[in-house]
Amino acid sequence: MSNENDAAAGNAADPIQARWHFGVPIYEKHLPRSLEKMPSIIQHIYRIKDRDTGITRSNQGGWHSGDRLHASKHEDTRWLIHRLLQVSTQCIKDFEGDRPIKDVRMVSAWANINYQGNWNAPHEHLPCTWSGVFYIDSGEPTTGDDERSLEGKVLFFDPMPLGREWKRPPNVGYRPVSGTMLLFPSFLTHMVAPYFGDKPRISLAFNLNVVR
Repeated sequence: MSNENDAAAGNAADPIQARWHFGVPIYEKHLPRSLEKMPSIIQHIYRIKDRDTGITRSNQGGWHSGDRLHASKHEDTRWLIHRLLQVSTQCIKDFEGDRPIKDVRMVSAWANINYQGNWNAPHEHLPCTWSGVFYIDSGEPTTGDDERSLEGKVLFFDPMPLGREWKRPPNVGYRPVSGTMLLFPSFLTHMVAPYFGDKPRISLAFNLNVVR
């Protein structure tokens, strides 16, 4: 499997970055303030896991919560949900340009915990408009700084793959970084390659609809 130039995560001072692949943007934003709230949010997610066996969708192993986390009354989780919606709205307005929109609404959100060998099969998030993932704790990939490795990366696939002679790779990979959000169009097929770190990887995924 080949992949386009892997996207490096920015530092705390970086603005929102839009990288265009296959004619569509993938937005990336590091949220430094979120890191101080992560221990509380992780505890909350594990409390949910203790009383809920979770569901299976694209996840191959691991734990996938129900999709109502955006309605959580837990203070720090609510703060994170609000911040993700705020940043996502800014990204979507950047993409829409002069086209008017009434609102951006988060319609679902869920937590994921991936352990050694867990992965997510290729899938989309239709019929939503935009989707995102925030890495609460990206874990410890065993490949270190080897950017050629696909281990644990989220891979986005070209919606219109071309032959080799056109020199357009069929996918692009992003390595998860704690405290970083990715936002992408919901129709974009994506997967998570198998993760082999010793430490669990914890993320929060969400779907958005644009109201016109």
